[in-house]
Amino acid sequence: MRKMNYLFGALALGLGVLVGTLGVSLLTDSSSPTSFISMLRGQDKIQTVSGTVSNPIQTPPISNSVTDGLTESTADGLLVPGKDPHVVTPKEALLAQQIVADYKQNIGIFFGAWKSTDMAAFRVKLAKAYTGDLFEKHARRAEEYLVQGIGLDVSQIVFDQVDVESVSENAATLRVDYRYTAKDYNLTDGTTVGEEHEQIVQVRVNLVKQNSRWLITGESTVQ
Repeated sequence: MRKMNYLFGALALGLGVLVGTLGVSLLTDSSSPTSFISMLRGQDKIQTVSGTVSNPIQTPPISNSVTDGLTESTADGLLVPGKDPHVVTPKEALLAQQIVADYKQNIGIFFGAWKSTDMAAFRVKLAKAYTGDLFEKHARRAEEYLVQGIGLDVSQIVFDQVDVESVSENAATLRVDYRYTAKDYNLTDGTTVGEEHEQIVQVRVNLVKQNSRWLITGESTVQ
């Protein structure tokens, strides 16, 4: 009987070590189902350059400056429906410049929110960049991971293309291609875990003006 107790005790101890080891590996392995990076890799039409990115591709920053006679569809170009891109008015050009600048800042705010230690803080940060149903969608997705102590650490964001497809006083649509390099982030001890990955995002974005800022209200993936 005593030998049986020893046997059961040894088995229980071994099982406990196995479960503990598995839990740690799930948190640190970016290919595990609980990994935020893994979840992003599973999204439709979001490409991933897998493996450690030791030297991420660098590109010159996209200029938002407005020159005389705006060029046709180039990075940060203006594509106002019904108008020749070369005759966009200065007012429209300055408005588009603000929209692009706010959009880029919104993306930075979004990724920064993923280091929030609780949902209240996440929502406060996210509200500076998103609004409407999309705000709630991001909040629901974040809660699944933040409660597990898993966040996201983004080390680099590169905007390859930001085109203004339409613009008015209070609404705008952008066509955007950008890349970011990220790791999972342990919110408990404030450290990155797992491998670094580069995500490639290609989206069409709707924005609305609230007070003096342009907030993201809709996103749809494009090829």
